[in-house]
Amino acid sequence: MAVSSIEARTIQFDRAPIGTRGYYEPEVDAFVDRVAATLEGEDTVTAEEVHDVAFSKAPLSKRGYDHSAVDAFLRLVEGTLASSSTYPGGYIAPALEHTHARKPLWRRVRG
Repeated sequence: MAVSSIEARTIQFDRAPIGTRGYYEPEVDAFVDRVAATLEGEDTVTAEEVHDVAFSKAPLSKRGYDHSAVDAFLRLVEGTLASSSTYPGGYIAPALEHTHARKPLWRRVRG
């Protein structure tokens, strides 16, 4: 299923379950705005960028957006962008299951 710019502009994600911290809302909203602009031909977000984007956790006092809802939407966006003419030889997603949560610093430092 292809995602339209209207769908990207009007998407409303569920809140993370009580007791969990979802994705930080302003980061997700800013990226989804870029996706919508790309679908309108005004930006250049690629399928790889969608796959590789990482969001911070919401502040302790906030729940943020539900991880699974955002990840599912971004998988659809990745597929939509991958089917565009940008990838004439085809696009193969690097992983089937993927989360867009930013790794903790201690996990990023380790080699």
